[in-house]
Amino acid sequence: MHTLSMEISLIHASLLLPLLLLPLYLLSWRQKVPSNGRGNKIPSPPALPVLGHLHLLKKPLHRSLAALAARYGGGRDGAGLLLLRFGATPVLLVSSPSIAEECFTVHDVALADRPGFASRRALTGGDCPSIALASYGPLWRHLRRIATVHALSAHRLSLTTAARDAEARAMARKLWLAAGPDAAVVSVKSTAYEFVVNVVMAMVAGRRMPEDEVLRFKAMTEAALAAAGSANRQDFLPFLRLLDFGRTGKRLAGLAKERHEFGQRLVDEYRRLNDPAITDETSMPTSKTVIGDLLRHQERSPESYSDVVVRTVCLSLLQAGTDTSSSTIEWAMALLLNNPDVLAKATEEIDNVVGISRLLEERDLACLPYLRCIITETLRMYPITPHLTPHEASRDCIVADGQFVIPRGTMLLVDIYSMQRDPAVWDDPKKFRPERFSVGEEISVGGGEKQMMMPFGMGRRKCPGEGLAWRTVGVALGIMIQCFRWERTQKEKVDMSEGSGFTMPMAVPLVAVCRPREEMEAVFKSINK
Repeated sequence: MHTLSMEISLIHASLLLPLLLLPLYLLSWRQKVPSNGRGNKIPSPPALPVLGHLHLLKKPLHRSLAALAARYGGGRDGAGLLLLRFGATPVLLVSSPSIAEECFTVHDVALADRPGFASRRALTGGDCPSIALASYGPLWRHLRRIATVHALSAHRLSLTTAARDAEARAMARKLWLAAGPDAAVVSVKSTAYEFVVNVVMAMVAGRRMPEDEVLRFKAMTEAALAAAGSANRQDFLPFLRLLDFGRTGKRLAGLAKERHEFGQRLVDEYRRLNDPAITDETSMPTSKTVIGDLLRHQERSPESYSDVVVRTVCLSLLQAGTDTSSSTIEWAMALLLNNPDVLAKATEEIDNVVGISRLLEERDLACLPYLRCIITETLRMYPITPHLTPHEASRDCIVADGQFVIPRGTMLLVDIYSMQRDPAVWDDPKKFRPERFSVGEEISVGGGEKQMMMPFGMGRRKCPGEGLAWRTVGVALGIMIQCFRWERTQKEKVDMSEGSGFTMPMAVPLVAVCRPREEMEAVFKSINK
């Protein structure tokens, strides 16, 4: 009887708590609502108490936000801005290229922070957050500098070219063995993911990741990305966290523990394999890996290069680079399957430049402009982070020639998905046409007023792994095109519907028929020795 009474009390509390918090939400909203004192009000849909506009959000989020912007944020007064409220948090959706550019140039420092989501804190379990989600400040600068110097700089990327070429050969060999003398139906995302994760693992730890470990890491990464979404209701409605609906808190704690153990295992295993007491001539040289570099720095400066910092940098490189690059490869291959004329043209370019007597290598990418156009057009149509990683204003900003104010504490989302598909500035934007990025076309990549492209972001919080992404995606896609004939599994075109998540997956994962090209048989036999 006592237990039943307690359960009834908890139910009553869960029902009353939102009502008790309502005045605080309304007060918080009145304090934060953007107002510039000049009579220009940012358009906003009608909101509900407590929820704000969360009830209007559907899946996939980027399409839902784009629809809201089209309905409520248009017109001369809107200026490509839409004000939303997620719980008590003001959220500004920017769909104007000129204002987006202003935000990441004139107001870059003021908008360089990240929202302090509760899910982010729970996901790290007290450790450092990832580089992408770290708050703007000394810690972020330290982590980013480490990642850039030891992995992502042009110099370091040039030193790791051989590792990417080796993994490309391994991918080609695995696909060839799977296809046999005829063909095989393969999961493009899984194939690309295994390639990318091993590319990054070679840079980070100097080894490959076993297949079972790849699957576990992929599941962990996807769960972390889902928890880091910009419309996670428990981040904006504290009473949901208190009641832990859906056992989210427990799930995040489990993920935090898993991330901690995985990262520390990388560090400990590296120490063990490179212990001077047992090192022999077969051990990997520490100077050629991120962990090796950082552990040497740790000896001289243990506070700045603690194990927490080392595993945070390693996990950031692995988790940020794998899902995004493999998804881009998957979207690109889906577009090629639906546009066989483009696929044929790409194959012809590779045959003319590289030939059929050897495998494509990373050094060949500079001579394959049409392949780069394909990747660029893929990123235009299907940017992997369709509204970028959320920013937060650390102080008030006045934008659009003084017309509007972005108050301190406002979360900023940039709708690059809509901007890169705007029919007012892009010719036939829904058509896959790589030629639009050929030399001579008026395209502004990362700035400008006509056709803005910013799939990797812009400003100081721009993705530092852009250079690695171009190389990784280029080599993988180039090898796939050079070595195999790709066909749809059915006569119907590939379903290009977009899924939900922090990154933008395909709603229906791509499977395709992979058939080895007869012209490449001698090369296949040579790489299988």
